Amino acid sequence: MKKITSDLGLILLLYSCTNPNPNLEREGEDMLDVNQLEKGSINLAYRDTIYIPIYTEIYMEHDTWKLGLTPTISIRNTSFKVTMYIEEIDHYDSKGGLVHQYSDCILFLGPLQSSEYVVAERESEDEAMIGGSFIIIWGANSSKVKPIFQGIMISSHGPQGISFLTEGVSISGETLRE
Repeated sequence: MKKITSDLGLILLLYSCTNPNPNLEREGEDMLDVNQLEKGSINLAYRDTIYIPIYTEIYMEHDTWKLGLTPTISIRNTSFKVTMYIEEIDHYDSKGGLVHQYSDCILFLGPLQSSEYVVAERESEDEAMIGGSFIIIWGANSSKVKPIFQGIMISSHGPQGISFLTEGVSISGETLRE
């Protein structure tokens, strides 16, 4: 019995030490790499820029105690017929500085497809941000496409957890041709 218990403990320990990439789907493909086109390879009728606020930490009880959060960006194409194209996904810090550009290609989402991206845990205290954001430039061949852009923040501390979401908002819509 002790042998079985120690073997089970070793298996659980090894499994818990693995840190799989949270952005890989079951087949092991990075969701941002699955549906891609070269930049400049598509002419779209409609483009829009979306602002999504995210939080990697929030204040708890007073201004000296902060709780770390894991943000996830969710992009959902709500159209039954029209493909949407994401041209840029840029992550900015609280001071408006560019943290990371996530796409050097165009990501496309077919009808009713979605994509999520888990924001990597910060590497230093300098990267912690109460007021970070994502700017996403997307387009489609119809202005009737109404995708959903959300930031989902989650954390747990002991037996308690916290989660909330933010909605992306359009900060500039321009019709190129219709």
